[in-house]
Amino acid sequence: MTKNRFYSEFTYQEINYGNNFMMSEMMNLDFMHPVRSLHIRAWQDFKDNKFSYDGATFVRERSDETIFELASFIHDWMNSKGYVGKKIDDMFIDIMITLNYPRELIIKRYFLMRMFTWVNVLRHKYILKDYKNELPNYYCYTLPEIYINPLYY
Repeated sequence: MTKNRFYSEFTYQEINYGNNFMMSEMMNLDFMHPVRSLHIRAWQDFKDNKFSYDGATFVRERSDETIFELASFIHDWMNSKGYVGKKIDDMFIDIMITLNYPRELIIKRYFLMRMFTWVNVLRHKYILKDYKNELPNYYCYTLPEIYINPLYY
């Protein structure tokens, strides 16, 4: 398992390649798409060393070349701010669908989250004492019109 690392603990090459990979995941999204806004906010907090990142949890990353992937990055960022629970996990699933993640990976992550989110909720509620069940008000999340490549599904 990879240790959580802050921005300052990654090499320039890891940061550059990871951010470029995440940007490439958004290629088919409209420039005003909410996922782009979340990426900008999460990346800035990461650059400011406000949270650490270790890639996808319990499963392989989308790419073998980098631990950075946008859906996990945003999900970890939200969790670091205390946003945990079913609503955040549903948002994570929506982002993976929007970004055309492989169906098998989405299903595997869905079941893992359903099995273990309660542990994260307890951790944030009783140990970290920063539990937030609602989505942040700067992102009034409603299901966006998503682009799913019909050739892929």
